[in-house]
Amino acid sequence: MSGINSIGSADYSWLFSTKTQRQDSISQLWSSYNNYHSNAASSLAGISEINTNLQSLMSSYDDAKTAFNAEFEETMSDLSESAKKVSRYSFNVPPNGAITKTETTDPNGIISTSTTYSKDLQSALDAVSNFVSNYNSSLQFLNDNASVSRRVENLANTFSDATYRASSYEAIGISVQSNGMLEINEEMLANAIVNNPDKVSNVLGEDGLAGKAQQHVSFATSQQGNLFPSAQSMLGDQINAASLYTGKAYLAMSSYASIGNLVNMLF
Repeated sequence: MSGINSIGSADYSWLFSTKTQRQDSISQLWSSYNNYHSNAASSLAGISEINTNLQSLMSSYDDAKTAFNAEFEETMSDLSESAKKVSRYSFNVPPNGAITKTETTDPNGIISTSTTYSKDLQSALDAVSNFVSNYNSSLQFLNDNASVSRRVENLANTFSDATYRASSYEAIGISVQSNGMLEINEEMLANAIVNNPDKVSNVLGEDGLAGKAQQHVSFATSQQGNLFPSAQSMLGDQINAASLYTGKAYLAMSSYASIGNLVNMLF
């Protein structure tokens, strides 16, 4: 009878009174139950909405985490492959005919010069260009997501700090911009490859820029599991509040159903 005690009198003498009195008492009890039922229905609807919003929030979180990890893996994989290729590349291309310059004059007498490279030299330039492009893409991805977590921000700082050998890179035609991005002067790089391939190998090889990039990728990959924050740390109070209402509150609402069953038994 605890359900009755929660909404009615502690005196049960009305159960043994006249029929009219019992009907009046039951009518009052039923009215009280209806009020509880109405409030419970409203509360349950609110809880249901909170639960729906929580599920939507968690779905958005999962989508964001999946997208981040997919782009991270693709970006780091591309950089790793191109860095590995450059670190082992032989820049000893045959110098004869490696660089050809051709002058042309248009009908107005304006002279223009075009430059073509041998197949071997062009392959070397393409390898370096692809590596630089992937390096910049990795740095851009980390910069774009630096606000996601402190770990991502630290990785972005690591990738952007190429100033320690900036003068060496500059000597072969690769400059380091203020934001850490790399830029190629193709003509300078082509001449450096033809005239001093050993220097290019030293600056870009396993002990140079490509080797350093591989170290960055290895470190970044080892951190992947901790780069994107947990749902709890990212959403915090929103999850706690929603869990409060969608957890214990449901149990509390079940008491209203018990009251209704009891009243139905009395009719």
